[in-house]
Amino acid sequence: MYKLFTKPLYRLLIFIPFLILTGCAVAKQPIFLSSTFGQEKIESIQVLPVVDFRFNKEPELPELDKWVLGEVKSKLKRKEYTFTIASDTSLVDNITEEDLQEVDAEWVKNLGPSDSRWVIVIALLDAKSNLTFGSTGNAEVSGYLFDKKDGSMVWRDKGIGKVGQGGLVGMLLKGSMLRDAVKKATVDLMNSFPKNEI
Repeated sequence: MYKLFTKPLYRLLIFIPFLILTGCAVAKQPIFLSSTFGQEKIESIQVLPVVDFRFNKEPELPELDKWVLGEVKSKLKRKEYTFTIASDTSLVDNITEEDLQEVDAEWVKNLGPSDSRWVIVIALLDAKSNLTFGSTGNAEVSGYLFDKKDGSMVWRDKGIGKVGQGGLVGMLLKGSMLRDAVKKATVDLMNSFPKNEI
């Protein structure tokens, strides 16, 4: 009788703190979110190729778009958006950090394909890996959603990715550290992108 009583009680005592912690967990908040977001249906988002804002562009990252846009695509699907991934890198050739920091309405209206309205720009700010007795990777990305109809920024945030592995195994994995850090930073970034509620 005592055993039968304590087993469910034990489970309940374990489960209650879990519920409390889960309920207290706060969703990541973006750096900026327009007060008008969610008042109008977003039909389709155009996601542009990644802009590389690293100072010296080393090491070269030929698969950067694959790493970043794969994660963006996955998050947008989960958040119930329709979107198109652009492959034409000329769409981002002339984008500078100043363009994204001091948004000009006319510049926004000319961003991306002419037939698009909602446009996402993702920028790589930093990516590096280090080899010691193990290896680490660090990356930082920023993201922006623009509404070309009125030339405004709708959402903006940053994401950080840090990965590491010690010992000989970590040393062997150094080549994958940049990739994993960039992907993790992108996931962190897109966690604050609001769900499509309309």
